[in-house]
Amino acid sequence: MRKDQVVFLVGGLAFGILFGFGAFHAWYGAPKLEGPGAGAGAARATGPMGPPAPTQVAPQGNAGGAPMVAEINELKRLVQEDPTNLAAWVRLGNLHFDVQMWDQGAMYYEKAVELEPHNPDVMTDLGTCYRGMKQFDKALETFERAHRLDPNHHQSLFNTAVVAGFDLKQFDRAEEALNAMEAMNPPPPRLDELRQAIARERAAAGGGGAS
Repeated sequence: MRKDQVVFLVGGLAFGILFGFGAFHAWYGAPKLEGPGAGAGAARATGPMGPPAPTQVAPQGNAGGAPMVAEINELKRLVQEDPTNLAAWVRLGNLHFDVQMWDQGAMYYEKAVELEPHNPDVMTDLGTCYRGMKQFDKALETFERAHRLDPNHHQSLFNTAVVAGFDLKQFDRAEEALNAMEAMNPPPPRLDELRQAIARERAAAGGGGAS
């Protein structure tokens, strides 16, 4: 099980927070999610487009690139030999999440979810990848599935609020997620900041937005 992590994304009026599990991820740009997801390894900050694909060439200046390629190749060998190797599928997802290769990360997390459909952490990582792919409705659905698996899973609620409030402008839906987090004891960190940011987003949109 990976440790909780928080990813803060700030860009102009847009503000997003996504939860993840594993190493700390932070980058700047359009609002993004916090996910339980991704990562095992030292913290990394990347440019908006992320580094080159780890299976193609090591990111420039990243001395750990070659070992990561070797690990990915070994993990692929493991899942070829045993397609039920849940830990290997999740690790593959984590490594691609770390370098913001959302489509490949989603592919590996989808395999993991097939094997373990009741894990809200992996489900939230998968939703974070969908959000990175700009599949916002699919991301929201996935976060809500994760929360149904565990009503105390605040990471998926945070992400629900971010995607609903910033990406889809479904402010009433975001408000429901915020209220559910506020009712937790204790409430998740940075909740007040997220609420204020969504309120500003709502005001900028004229107070409207789909439910």
